[in-house]
Amino acid sequence: CRAGGLLSDETNPVAGLVIGELATALIQSSSTTTSIIVSLVGADAVSVNSGIYLVMGANIGTSVTNTIVSMGQMADGAQLERAFAGAT
Repeated sequence: CRAGGLLSDETNPVAGLVIGELATALIQSSSTTTSIIVSLVGADAVSVNSGIYLVMGANIGTSVTNTIVSMGQMADGAQLERAFAGAT
């Protein structure tokens, strides 16, 4: 099973975005996710086009993770507002 089988050139780019987001949310590091993607592209396991969407998804995943963390401040409205502003 090749890692790039999930993301052939005919695959919808939205799938790459979602996979990048999920990988970043699970690992909680877009740098690690991006490093893995670059390695996969370098090994020809994933095409460059698919890699671009994966990296974009990893960057979006970082924003989502920050927003989820800021929601931990829900008890105090003023503190939530500051935390959410810092996350976005």
